[in-house]
Amino acid sequence: MIKINSSKNVIFLYPEITPYFIGCINNFSNNFPKIKLHIVYDSIFKTVIVNKNANYTLKQKNKFSLKQHLYDYCFSLNPDLILISGRMYKDYLYVAKKIKKICKTVTVQDSIYTNSIKQFIIRIFSFFLYKRYFDKFWGVGHLQRKFALDIGYDNENIYDGFYVADKIFFDSSKKHKFYGKKITFLFIGRLVDEKNILRFVEAIDIINKKDNLEHKINIIGSGYLKDKLLQFKFVNYRGLLNQKEIINIANKSDVFCLPSKFEPWGVVTHEMTALGLPVLISKNCGSIDLVKSGKNGFVFDPLDYNSMITAIRKFILLPKAEKMQFSLNSIKISKTINHDLWNKTLHSLIVTK
Repeated sequence: MIKINSSKNVIFLYPEITPYFIGCINNFSNNFPKIKLHIVYDSIFKTVIVNKNANYTLKQKNKFSLKQHLYDYCFSLNPDLILISGRMYKDYLYVAKKIKKICKTVTVQDSIYTNSIKQFIIRIFSFFLYKRYFDKFWGVGHLQRKFALDIGYDNENIYDGFYVADKIFFDSSKKHKFYGKKITFLFIGRLVDEKNILRFVEAIDIINKKDNLEHKINIIGSGYLKDKLLQFKFVNYRGLLNQKEIINIANKSDVFCLPSKFEPWGVVTHEMTALGLPVLISKNCGSIDLVKSGKNGFVFDPLDYNSMITAIRKFILLPKAEKMQFSLNSIKISKTINHDLWNKTLHSLIVTK
């Protein structure tokens, strides 16, 4: 453990507290007890369990009726560092702009670089959108780093690995065995068009009919596409589940799929690779960093049926031994993003100028 000789104060201005975010906070607090974390949030995910004896404070955003009140609270803490997720809250930006004069400010982002007119406009107005508020940029993977470079941040002011799967997924990792010819796919996410799950299920249906097999898919989540998905007999709809229930279903599945049309990151990819599942992933997902095609999964074009079907078939046709190696490779790759690195990054942001 790196020693801190004096107490420090760090503020997070955050939208929704998720299980994986609170997992990072718990881990950091346990390792750096002299650093006090203060978290202001808008909402909290229903399955989050807060440690009442933890070395951090939680305050809901609605406790501050005016943005000046929020600033006054932050100022009273004499912070060494303030981290703000995204740009969605004007009161958070108000605090960042004013407090930037007395402490370091960091934007936490999953925005990814795209070769688009929107990206061009963001680049032109990058000072007004980002630089006047934030000194540094903490992203997740290479596409977030590319975005940060494009809007004018230097490499030394860009950090990676902000999203980390909760410890329970690393603790539950195992090598999957793969029995028989039938594959059980797994999808976790919102059942909406942008997640592209209906197209993926239709691709499985095409393969099932052509090969006269019945590959299945476990679907965890909710959304307006539920009824359409249930029309396919090979779909096992599981609804919304907690972490332990998700792990139980994942252990009964063979491969995780993330077919999104667009996905800035996708923490679920990290969670599933940590469990040892191979991955079939859209090329438009930021968490493609965790999938090495031909090593622990395959990448496809989410808008091309042939590309999707080819990726699915490649996995189905792998010999058992190779599927098992894919599982081991997923576990190994998942460890490239971890809580120790998260702790070191936050500590570095606190102590460096």
